[in-house]
Amino acid sequence: EGGAPVHDPGIAAQRPLGGDARIVDWSASLGHRIIRSELLTSDGVCVRQRLDLVHPGLVAVANEGSLTQVRSGGGAGGGMQGGLEVLAALEFPAGAGRIAAEAVQLLSAPPCPDGVTDLVLMPDQMVLQIHESIGHPLELDRILGDERNYAGGSFVRPEMFGEYRYGSELLDVTFDPGRDAELASYGYDDDGFPAERQYLIRRGILQRPLGGALSRARSGLPGVACSRACGWNRPPIDRMGNINLEPGTESLESLIGGIEHGLLMATNRSWSIDQMRNKFQFGCEIAWRIVDGELAGMVRNPGYRGVSAAFWRSLDGVGDVAGLRLGGTPGCGKGEPNQMIHVGHASPPCRFRGVEVFGGR
Repeated sequence: EGGAPVHDPGIAAQRPLGGDARIVDWSASLGHRIIRSELLTSDGVCVRQRLDLVHPGLVAVANEGSLTQVRSGGGAGGGMQGGLEVLAALEFPAGAGRIAAEAVQLLSAPPCPDGVTDLVLMPDQMVLQIHESIGHPLELDRILGDERNYAGGSFVRPEMFGEYRYGSELLDVTFDPGRDAELASYGYDDDGFPAERQYLIRRGILQRPLGGALSRARSGLPGVACSRACGWNRPPIDRMGNINLEPGTESLESLIGGIEHGLLMATNRSWSIDQMRNKFQFGCEIAWRIVDGELAGMVRNPGYRGVSAAFWRSLDGVGDVAGLRLGGTPGCGKGEPNQMIHVGHASPPCRFRGVEVFGGR
């Protein structure tokens, strides 16, 4: 009482989110989770860690007649490590006006066309693409047969490491637990092994799996420090940490400029992938047509489908470091009994050739 006013970024987002009569629902949320862990072993290991996870989000729902469209952003569905300083990087609440405006604009946008075309995926969709068609297939316990009665196996086999072409020569994917502010950065895994940056895929060739100490002993394959548990009462198992697609050399304008006819898609809306983490179909919240190297109008209800290796081999443009964005998910499920855990992903925008796209009505 009598002190300086407190700035609440959630309240600051409310007016621009709900400023149009066609916005029938909206939300601004901000969560903060602190995880403290301590690992003691009989051979003298003592590891103490603290993670500060920030999970903001903005959502606007627009409706007109029988048509409803949703736009989200501001870190929705993901987050970063740190404090209030990460909100600016996630455009929370600064992105509220744009999110609401795009939800309304989608009401009058035509449906996404069907066909085979070139595609640019923005970082917030690349997060999902990396998670489902690289991260999960490379979990070594899954490759060795675990998870098959629960969340499925993997098309990857142990003999593929070191020789299998997973994607084009532009595809470099790392396990990078040391990237500042990313959602799953940590110093040691839950078996007490120091976490170090390693290439999972280099110049398109599969290098090593996501395998902790137990899986490495079972398979004889190299791995990474990725044994993680969601709490004291669960055993550590092979999990994604920060799985990142390394930046290339092209600006977003260059990626778009290299397409004569195509689409740019952003922000995941739906996902489906088969039991071997191979064939997939993903939907996005929003897309724009690309004509002669320029954006040429918004379309609604966009989606695309493919097969993991064929899709990644069609990668022919990777955005530069200026376009790199951090994302991830606070709720990746795996294991019996189930463990929900936070994982991180970083990616620039990327361009793919000859992708099957489709639209909903």
